[in-house]
Amino acid sequence: MGEYKTLLVEDRGPVRLLTLNQPEIFNPLDYGSGPELIQALEEAGADPQVRALVLTGAGKAFSGGGNVRKMAEALGSGLKPGIFFSELAAMLHRSITTLRRLPQPVVCALNGVVSGGGIGWALSCDLVVASRKAVFDPGYIRIAVSPDGGSTALITRLLGVQRASAFFMLSQTIDAATAQAWGLVNRVVEPEVVVDEALAVAQRLAKGPATALAQTKALLNQALFGDLETVMENERQSLCRLSDQPDFAEGIAAFFEKRKPNFA
Repeated sequence: MGEYKTLLVEDRGPVRLLTLNQPEIFNPLDYGSGPELIQALEEAGADPQVRALVLTGAGKAFSGGGNVRKMAEALGSGLKPGIFFSELAAMLHRSITTLRRLPQPVVCALNGVVSGGGIGWALSCDLVVASRKAVFDPGYIRIAVSPDGGSTALITRLLGVQRASAFFMLSQTIDAATAQAWGLVNRVVEPEVVVDEALAVAQRLAKGPATALAQTKALLNQALFGDLETVMENERQSLCRLSDQPDFAEGIAAFFEKRKPNFA
């Protein structure tokens, strides 16, 4: 296995546990974590000893999505935000595609808040075990950008268009109990056992017929996510266009100044 700065990788028998490990900044997607997650997933996918995976986050958050500080730095440096987001979104979308194409089943241990592109990571897993304290928080509209990570497809297919519209457009958060009732997660457990419960589910999957599970996942991909890569490319292009607008700069400024944005 490779050496990682933003990930913890541990094998529990036939189950590989991947932990997003930048808890002080809520496990964001950035130019360090993105390539490392892709590499770790590809390594797991090619390892015949790995029969299932668990993906979780260290600390209070599963993932806060894009690194807002890096966004602010890009704005301050004079770099055109669309260029920054083009590369970042492409990285995120490659990680989503890799998750869905893995032959092994993946269980998300949703340990806390998940926002932005992190939602794509969570919902691209095959099963989700959530902490009672987990919260889905879209966040995009607050900084005047549109969703990414395939979440427009993933959320809409799970929730329907009305609930998805409220989630994204009104930036309505969804708590763990509601997420279970609406089909976003499979189980809700106490925070201290969320990883153990996800590992137990993964161990059960690891004992199953690997080829049949891989074929089942491939058929589900074809039935439900056949156009996911097209959706993600459309999301990437939209994000790039919006990030070059004045409203994005205002949204980022308001975020750091802890005030409501004044969009044009």
